[in-house]
Amino acid sequence: MKRSIASILVAAGLLGTTSSIAMAADWPERPVQLVVVAGAGGGSDYTFRLLAAELEAALGQPFPVVNQAQASGIVGYTTYTAAAPDGYVLGQLSPIAQFTLLGQANFTPENFTAIAQFNADPSAIHVSASSDYQDLASLVAAIKEDPGSLNISCGGTCNASWDIPFVAMLLGEGVDVTKLNLIPAQGSSAALQELASGGIDVVLCSIPEATALKDAGVVKTLAVMSEKRLPIDDAVPTVEEAIGTSYVGGTWRGIAGPAGMEPALVERIEGAVENAVQQDRFIKGMEDRGFGIAYLDHAAFTQFLTEHFDETRKVLDALSGR
Repeated sequence: MKRSIASILVAAGLLGTTSSIAMAADWPERPVQLVVVAGAGGGSDYTFRLLAAELEAALGQPFPVVNQAQASGIVGYTTYTAAAPDGYVLGQLSPIAQFTLLGQANFTPENFTAIAQFNADPSAIHVSASSDYQDLASLVAAIKEDPGSLNISCGGTCNASWDIPFVAMLLGEGVDVTKLNLIPAQGSSAALQELASGGIDVVLCSIPEATALKDAGVVKTLAVMSEKRLPIDDAVPTVEEAIGTSYVGGTWRGIAGPAGMEPALVERIEGAVENAVQQDRFIKGMEDRGFGIAYLDHAAFTQFLTEHFDETRKVLDALSGR
């Protein structure tokens, strides 16, 4: 019996789909490399190792963490986005749009398969305990009146995950952000020490990073950029509670792979991550260090990634006066 070319192609397509589903069901059949775009010992390394332990326990294969922090993580992002889309080289996806918008790399949302987000840590606004501004409303009013009057610490080249949400908030409150006095710092710890010594007026970082100095009576946290108060310090109001308008942002971490991963494989990995973040050991490990658990599935994480690029572009354009 003769078969048409069309019927042969349809059959081949069905065979390929069946094969892909079967391969996804068998994943992982060997170790899965997790590329972390930060150095050992930091928050990214810690959270990914917690996650890796749960994935190993559930799936029966090693999930070795490989730290590739070179060039602010660009090396790590390049490593896993250039890998085969078979699920055996995955990596950290965190705030990334600034690299492209500043001409440091050419990443777009289309370079990634955003599989699942598992962590989010909101930015918080800190001042000296002796500051003239003891609430966020008075601080914003002072910056609006004279945007260059205060020394505001920022990360790296002032496009970090802590800074972008704060500048977006000031934009929303009518501040001329081109006149802000943003001062790069070598990390949050150094910035907080400058705050304590009087060289900096405002520091933007997470609440856990400021806890020691706050407990010592040196630092005051005015607000946190989250939808709800954080369990680690529920005395700190949200931005919405402080000024009447909600502004949410900070850093976030998720698992991604290269573009072109099969939907069935993505679904398999997504389910494994969702299961991992529900385990008591993972939850306790995150809570012990003050890291927030925030899960987004593949569809929501993919949409969020596009929104991240759009917001970052808006803020960087505003800072440059474009």
